[in-house]
Amino acid sequence: MARRRHAMNPAKLRADAEALERQETGARSRPRLAMRPRPAVVLLNLLAVTLLSVSFAPFDGWFLAYVALVPWVLALDCGCSRRWEVFWAWMGGLLFWAAGLYWLWWITLVGYAALVVYLSAYWLLAAVVVRAAMRRRLPMWLVLPVVWTALEYARAYVISGFPWFFLAHSQWSRTVLIQVADLTGQYGVSFFVAMVNGAVVDVLASPLLALRPQGRRLTGRAMAAVAAVLVATGGLLGYGWWRLAEYERRTSPGPVVGIVQHAFPISLSGRGATGEKILADHVASTRNLFGAGCDLVLWPETMLPRGLNPDLLDVDPAVLPADELRSLAEHLFGPDARKYDEPILRSAMQRYVHGLVLPGGARQEGLRDDAEEMAELSRKLGCPILAGGATVHRNLAPVGDADRWVTRNSALWFGDDWRASAVYSKTHLVPFSEYVPFKKSWPALHKALRWFVPPVMDQLDPGRIAAPFALAREGKSWRLASPICYEGTFARVCRRMVVSDGAKRVDILANLSNDGWFVYHVGDGPYRGSTEHPQHLAQYCFRAVENRVPVLRAVNTGISASIDSCGRIRSAVEFRFDDYRKRSMVVGTLLLDGGPGEEDARALLHGPQVLVDSRISVYSLAGDVFAMAVSVAALGLAAVLLWRRAPANRPTVAQQPENDSR
Repeated sequence: MARRRHAMNPAKLRADAEALERQETGARSRPRLAMRPRPAVVLLNLLAVTLLSVSFAPFDGWFLAYVALVPWVLALDCGCSRRWEVFWAWMGGLLFWAAGLYWLWWITLVGYAALVVYLSAYWLLAAVVVRAAMRRRLPMWLVLPVVWTALEYARAYVISGFPWFFLAHSQWSRTVLIQVADLTGQYGVSFFVAMVNGAVVDVLASPLLALRPQGRRLTGRAMAAVAAVLVATGGLLGYGWWRLAEYERRTSPGPVVGIVQHAFPISLSGRGATGEKILADHVASTRNLFGAGCDLVLWPETMLPRGLNPDLLDVDPAVLPADELRSLAEHLFGPDARKYDEPILRSAMQRYVHGLVLPGGARQEGLRDDAEEMAELSRKLGCPILAGGATVHRNLAPVGDADRWVTRNSALWFGDDWRASAVYSKTHLVPFSEYVPFKKSWPALHKALRWFVPPVMDQLDPGRIAAPFALAREGKSWRLASPICYEGTFARVCRRMVVSDGAKRVDILANLSNDGWFVYHVGDGPYRGSTEHPQHLAQYCFRAVENRVPVLRAVNTGISASIDSCGRIRSAVEFRFDDYRKRSMVVGTLLLDGGPGEEDARALLHGPQVLVDSRISVYSLAGDVFAMAVSVAALGLAAVLLWRRAPANRPTVAQQPENDSR
């Protein structure tokens, strides 16, 4: 009798019916992307590589970055074997880096191959952790940004660092969005882009709707992902609009800066022109700026003759000790100089530094004459010149007699005096290019590794962060720091230049670069710039926002530009190799040899003055605290996931239906 009453209970019957319906719904739930065949995993990874590649400059498909990682993540958990899925996730990284860094192979094929394999290992690490998280049904909107951002941060440090193709760099033109970089650095933007990718994965990898007593509703997983993205988007856009709105109130007129740009390609056989021609062409183009009202003129990296620094200009070759003489000769004339006798080397050194009076009263110019020419040019301009060049210095800690002198990559400040009044030498050198490791700690290994680096690539000595260059004009003063070429892509290096002891000590970053390595030509055709040029430029939009300083770039063969403290490119000039007119640029005004013509009337892009920003950013004061916190979270996540394996018989995300009846 009790059993019969129970069977006829309406509430019990309704509950049983609902349970049966939920069971049938779950049984019918098949993955939206049920991609079991192995070829599907390959295709998904190829799709991810394509989407991610075209999201960066110069293609600038920034919107694709928000879904580019989705195929890659879904391919990690679509029913194939673990080895197959992880292997192809790693292969996706290998293909991405091989395609993205193609402009390195003609410089060093061995280095290119080694770098591609090394960088792809980060994709492999990400794949292992993300796949483990997927199998535990963890929210990808949180896991993916934590893992990806932590690996970007690690990549900026390991083996000196390679901060290229961060997810944030795809968003360089989204000015409102990237303003958060003054809080979190570029890593905050990368975190957001990865979060959106993870949210899309959460939505696609499980049913959108679950049956509840109130009817069909969005699942908790999908709702959490969408809510997180909406909150983050609102926060980033709101903060960005606020920071942009206060720009005009917090900026003041800065100096008028002229930028001189030429195009001298570099290859393993050397530069495409002699040092004399390079100097003469830059002097000639600088004369176009006479009367332009410049407060400062910038030349690109390594455009000056070698050794135009006071340490070398004051050398008297006649009294140099023999070991110093031979070491110096090797730095100036190449390794073959050591085979010549001492009197010949002293005579050659005298001519190189001090010049030589020829029969009949003619004179062969030396380094001192070049320095005098720079001073005379500065006087006629009425302003200093900041130019890049290789400098030669006495080594205070030599390793043997051949190491008495060292070469550095420097920025030199020329005013009325023929001696450069200030010199900054690059602190963060490129490993296996500008220097080979283990010079002092393991000389034998250093010598073996040096064999893989082309002889044309000078082995340089790092400098130190120096006091800023001081520019004083008509009662106003500004301070400049000059990150040289690749070191400007390191946020931590630029931050150390801008802030000291909790105070902002720099008003402007003046980046001197030489992108002459990264050009190509087919047959006898003109040289063309590679994709490295716009990718290099995009990095400086983040340096400007992170430290709230305008960035000026003077780049041989690349893209010279003026970037304001909100990361907006105000003006830029890219040299066209099929146009042999040498170009100069007053920030906002483009000038050509012989003066501007009709076709250049459009060249006036914006006011010639740089606007300096009084704001000091949280990032400048605190550094990479955000990235460090994310990295700690990633290490904790990896430890938990990899030490506690998921049940072997647990279905994958793509296979498991979501039965959320809450």
